[in-house]
Amino acid sequence: MVTDLQALWRAHPPGVEVGEAALDADLLSCLDEGDGVADHYGGRTGFVFLEQRGDRSLVVERRGSGVWGWNAINLTGGYGTGILGAQLAGLGPALQHALSRCSTTNDEFQSVERRRLADTVKTLVARHTGSDPSDWELTFTSTGTEANDLALQLAYVDDFDLASGMHAAPDKDVVLCCHGAWHGWGLHTAQALDRRHFTDGLPRLSERRFVFMRYGDERELERAFAEHGGRIRAVLVEGVLGDGGVVVAPDAWWTRLRQLCDAHGATLIDDEILTWLRCGGPLALPRGISPDCLTIGKSLGLSLFPLSAVAWRRDRLKIRPGLGVRTFNARPFQAAVVSEALQRIEGDGMFTRAAEVGDRFRARLTSLAGDFPGIVRDVRGKGLFIGMELAGGFARKGHFMRDALLRGGVMSEVESGTINRRLAKEDRINETIRLTPPLTIPEQELDEALVRIHRVFMALSSSDATTGAGHALPV
Repeated sequence: MVTDLQALWRAHPPGVEVGEAALDADLLSCLDEGDGVADHYGGRTGFVFLEQRGDRSLVVERRGSGVWGWNAINLTGGYGTGILGAQLAGLGPALQHALSRCSTTNDEFQSVERRRLADTVKTLVARHTGSDPSDWELTFTSTGTEANDLALQLAYVDDFDLASGMHAAPDKDVVLCCHGAWHGWGLHTAQALDRRHFTDGLPRLSERRFVFMRYGDERELERAFAEHGGRIRAVLVEGVLGDGGVVVAPDAWWTRLRQLCDAHGATLIDDEILTWLRCGGPLALPRGISPDCLTIGKSLGLSLFPLSAVAWRRDRLKIRPGLGVRTFNARPFQAAVVSEALQRIEGDGMFTRAAEVGDRFRARLTSLAGDFPGIVRDVRGKGLFIGMELAGGFARKGHFMRDALLRGGVMSEVESGTINRRLAKEDRINETIRLTPPLTIPEQELDEALVRIHRVFMALSSSDATTGAGHALPV
């Protein structure tokens, strides 16, 4: 038993017991009663995160009458927001400068800092899509939900005349989405989800029909356009299908999708909220493919701010006054810090590094998973955006696996997979463990993460792990 929390940095997973005399009242209360936020997940975890050093976090958990603590390699950064990992501290001077110099004006007024950030984002998007920065219009929002909500609004009002109150093409009432996709928690964006747990009991948009297809499947894509044709107003897809199981669509699918949208006059919206900056480039979709509208977020805020953005092609969509207004729209302070980070990410070659390091890490994960076919069904991903699809008795035990990995010293997150009963069984995707390491993570940390994952898998394979009985790792 340790009496000094700092000793936990030297503790090997699954941890050592901590004497309660070392815990202050707030920490004890957090362990026993939670942090005061409603249990909106229907099962928040009992783990408490204390502090971070480098790319590791200090974790404590109450087990029975005792408290245990250990360090965990952070391979998520909190929903993938921690893009810079330990190098976030390097933004200290920029942060201090912004605190002392930046105004607190809103977006009704112009800001040099906001201009610089907008120019940087447009340039990154243009290089990836084979366009020019001047082709793009852009505005900032707080959350990814807000960004996708605005993107859909842009598509809805594209042919609407405010004076007459009429659409030029009123029959365009279909929004084409993908099974297993996730586009936000809001009432509007929930329309684009095909999971009853998140949609039942909520009202539907009576003037819009949301139709679902299988992500990355060219035959399904052709079928959807053949069936709905000119009625498709917008297609909302992710750069990589995230919550549906970390699925990377073939380049040919993207090319055909762009062709069909052009042929049928449909607005192509690319949701890059989760994948922005992570997949070996600014965006996850293939280079040279230019959507009509795209949304970015999560890592844009560097784990410091809730910050997202919507960008659209000037020649394809127009903003209507009032639609894009948000309370927090890249305040000058935020814009200055994020601009500095984006300059470092590009200037230090982090996109190339993400592609190379991600390929090596994913290959090693695939090799490791091959030794445990009863635990992992497949390893997929692009750059440093990686998923391990669970197998067999673990197929619906994602949260159990996440907790086991955390007790084994690796922080991960759970993707729900694609389990819709309208899909053939062979097309369904099991729950998937998502790993989104920082772009800056040392490869030695990834080496250690592989050792820890292997140790957890060994323990799980030698016990009745699917029920939690006889588990070699403390639960």
